[in-house]
Amino acid sequence: MERVLAQHAQEHPDAMAVLDGHQALTYGQLLARATCLADRLQLKEKVEAEEPVGILLSPGLSQVVAQVAVRLVGATCVPLEPKQPPKRICELLRDVAVRRVIVEDLCTERYEGFDLHPMEHLEPALFRHDNHLITQKDCPQKEDGRSHILFTSGSTGKPKPVQIQTSSILHLAMENNMTPLSHTDRVTAFNNPGFDLSLFEIWATLIARATIVVLPKGVATDASRLLAFLTETRASVMIIPTALFNVIASTAPNAFRALRHVITAGEAANPRALRSVLEKEPPENLWNGYGPTEGTTLTTLYRVTLPDCLEDRISIGQPIGKAIVYLLDDNLEPIEESGIHGEICIGGPGKSAGYLHRRRENEERFVQILNPHRYTKGTGITDSTTDSGSSIVELYRTGDIGQWRRDKPGFLDYIGRRDTQVKHQGFLVELEEISRIMESSPLVESCVVIQRPPLSVLHSSILIAYIIPSGGNKQGQHAILRFAQATLPSYMIPERFELVTTFPLTANGKVDRQALLDSYAQGPRKGEAGRKQRVVNDTSTSPNDTDTRSVLAKIWEELLQVSHPTPEQDSFLLGASSIQAAALIALIQHRLERLITMDELHAHARFSSMCDLLDTGQAPGEDRYKNAPDHTSIWANDVDIVDDIPLAPDWESAAEGRAFLTGATGFVGAHILRRLIERSGVKQVACLARARDGQSAAARVRKAMEKYDLFPEPLELSQKILVLEGDIGDEKLGLGPTQFNWLVDWASVIFHVAAKVNFCESYQEHHRANVIGTRNVLNAAALGRRKAFHYMSSIDVFGPSGMILGTRSIPEDSPLINHLPALRYDLGYGQSQWTAEAMVRRMQGKGLPIAIYRPGFIIGDSVTGASNPDDFITRWIVGCMEMGSFPRIVDMRFEYCTIDFVCSSVLQIASENKNLGQAYHILSPDRTKSLTVEDTITLLHEVGYPVRMIDYSDWVKQAVKSGTSEGALAPLMPVLQERVLGELTRWECAQFSPVYECTNTVRALAGCPEAQYKPFTIDVLRRSMAFWKRKGFYDV
Repeated sequence: MERVLAQHAQEHPDAMAVLDGHQALTYGQLLARATCLADRLQLKEKVEAEEPVGILLSPGLSQVVAQVAVRLVGATCVPLEPKQPPKRICELLRDVAVRRVIVEDLCTERYEGFDLHPMEHLEPALFRHDNHLITQKDCPQKEDGRSHILFTSGSTGKPKPVQIQTSSILHLAMENNMTPLSHTDRVTAFNNPGFDLSLFEIWATLIARATIVVLPKGVATDASRLLAFLTETRASVMIIPTALFNVIASTAPNAFRALRHVITAGEAANPRALRSVLEKEPPENLWNGYGPTEGTTLTTLYRVTLPDCLEDRISIGQPIGKAIVYLLDDNLEPIEESGIHGEICIGGPGKSAGYLHRRRENEERFVQILNPHRYTKGTGITDSTTDSGSSIVELYRTGDIGQWRRDKPGFLDYIGRRDTQVKHQGFLVELEEISRIMESSPLVESCVVIQRPPLSVLHSSILIAYIIPSGGNKQGQHAILRFAQATLPSYMIPERFELVTTFPLTANGKVDRQALLDSYAQGPRKGEAGRKQRVVNDTSTSPNDTDTRSVLAKIWEELLQVSHPTPEQDSFLLGASSIQAAALIALIQHRLERLITMDELHAHARFSSMCDLLDTGQAPGEDRYKNAPDHTSIWANDVDIVDDIPLAPDWESAAEGRAFLTGATGFVGAHILRRLIERSGVKQVACLARARDGQSAAARVRKAMEKYDLFPEPLELSQKILVLEGDIGDEKLGLGPTQFNWLVDWASVIFHVAAKVNFCESYQEHHRANVIGTRNVLNAAALGRRKAFHYMSSIDVFGPSGMILGTRSIPEDSPLINHLPALRYDLGYGQSQWTAEAMVRRMQGKGLPIAIYRPGFIIGDSVTGASNPDDFITRWIVGCMEMGSFPRIVDMRFEYCTIDFVCSSVLQIASENKNLGQAYHILSPDRTKSLTVEDTITLLHEVGYPVRMIDYSDWVKQAVKSGTSEGALAPLMPVLQERVLGELTRWECAQFSPVYECTNTVRALAGCPEAQYKPFTIDVLRRSMAFWKRKGFYDV
């Protein structure tokens, strides 16, 4: 292979060989630099043929130069990760009789006794490729011989030195499904040089006269930077450890989109990770590779397609080139039938010559058997006849368990390792089989199962499942446990479930199982699920309990009517409402002098968990309350749940006229419904609603319309309303398959108005209605006949961008991702709306005909005064009227818009399909008509409420002191008090409001006087006040 390299340097000296950041080497320069190093290696004495030479360099340009230099003198490369402890490195070097060692710089005190050759001492002037350039005839003429020694882990704990032949590397570089590579290819290099994947990165590239692109380790493991790097460097080929591939796939599945070949290898493939990549701008070819180090990187290869990912296991394929693969039973007899487990045994050109100086291991693992080729007639056994035609064949026993596939004869499945089979509860259990079954759950992204041995004679071994939950898993460990109980035999169900964000990786990019076990042994852990059968001896509180426990029990008894709560009882499962949750926070603060946030209340809903939180909690004013928790990755990742959704007629034309509406029981939805049935082109409106509190869905829709004086008297209008009893959180909308399929083909248009709005609840509590619900309605829009999707969003999707990000103006089609960092300081509602709109915009990008509407603060009807007594802005204004004061918030503009303006604008824009594909800000296009805090106070003065403006903190204190248990502000108090940025609360973060540009809206509404902005005036306020009083909502 060094002769091939020398030929490239002679014939194409200016071809690029290595790119490493700002450094680069052509083939001519590479050979010149390697020649210089080769000369230095032999300065004192000649290097013997196949003499092991240590290489202690990180992946990069120097590593390539060093390996080429060692091969130029006919020696054996022994690359080792230089970050290992020096003592271990010295032991490995001495184990294979290394004398010479190539290092980055002189470090005699660490590697005493070795002849060190620092790369830094090479003379740059000698690197010109016309100085003493080794030619093809100068290279060692031996046809084959040992090229590398790589260490692999041993069962005794002592690494085994695997001998790699030159012919094996040539076979890898020339004889597999992807090779030889094209000379135009650029191959990334980042793997540990002592890991066999690096052989492909370096030598398959150099042999093909392609270019090695050194990928910094920090970039390789950073999904957000990887795509940019691969694009900028025009990389085309990447071989990546499976565990690292899974991490990238879960966070940036499009990172590989510019590549020609991506090969994952090292561990069992994860179908979900492969699927996520194949569904989102996949590489040209995605391969699942299999092969131990003893097989020289790759023995089998399989090109993965999207249908493959629907199965629970990905095939490892067929042998590459002239490789031989047999499946043998315990008697070393070939297994012919599909579906039967056996040991994978390999032979052919890629097979190692054995372990250096390891006679016992060689006898155990490298065996000679009768050539099983005679058994292969149509049986599914895949092999190649040996060149000699001998009846004896030498194989390496991998210790891996496999089976022939039933659906694809000759294709192999990897089942697991023999050394991951353990005895548990008297049964032989395959740990990797548990992992595979757990990964088949939509709740689980990746799973690693480990058996922890007994800690003492009083203990037994336990199975621990380390799980990276999927982005859509909002149910936690208990849902995962329920899945395990439903799918696994009892003896295979792990006793512990540990949720983690990532798995620790070894230097070779494989999951570090020992590190996982060590982390478990370090003591108390957060988020541990209990045993499969949890026994609670003390099931209730008693007078002897701690002060915290007894005080909290008393609070629960007062609010939830439950005496002596058990440790596992959940406040929300007991029926706690948002008002009760607010009261719970207030009482805890008053009686225990502990301030907890609404997020914490939901996260610690169980009685025992809440006690623990309070016992270890901090007093109000301490640091953990001064910054909101950062869940931006959750909100962003939840956008991905829309990706599995498999594009608009004039919906008011004579042949159409059938609208599907969500949210009809809400304030905005009820008004949209009334406007829709009044339109002559609308024949019928199907409204999705739930039955609740003993009321049918139809009764709830009618009640909502009557609440705002909207229910039509004319029979011809009310007959247009068709109520569908269902549930937006269900994939089929709670309608069942038949009615759902009818709906998606019946509807001419969809208006998705439904949204949960709760001022105190977190993102998690809004997730089902706003995120999952939007996903399900989008699914209905995508299925069946083509139809437009009109989505009611909110300016809340941008969060407090003015204050947090310094945003001065926001165009209507502004990328949502730019505003994500500000969301953590906003309400759970705004966070859920960000995710929901991001899903809508993603489907818009995929071709679904969509229009998005973002109103500001919606107030009452400018004519009737009908308004929502329970929304934030009404409660805020009424509360300030009651208190006689208004909080000062710097440069905050209330983007008031009347409900009649919102409805007329939305339906006017929706009436023309040319308006699809854009977003619309439904608010005042004239900023001077957008009221500030001061303008609002003036308005209140004009209607007879001389409120005064005071500092925000003083206003909150006044609100608390005056008592708000029955007032309009009661449901708002927790969020009005909660500090999220230093001393600032969420609402103080709303200062410095940006300008919401309305270019699209102004254009779409031009020439339509009935859909022009109606400002919040004294007349509008008085009409709303009269409506509140007439309806008995508020008496102000």
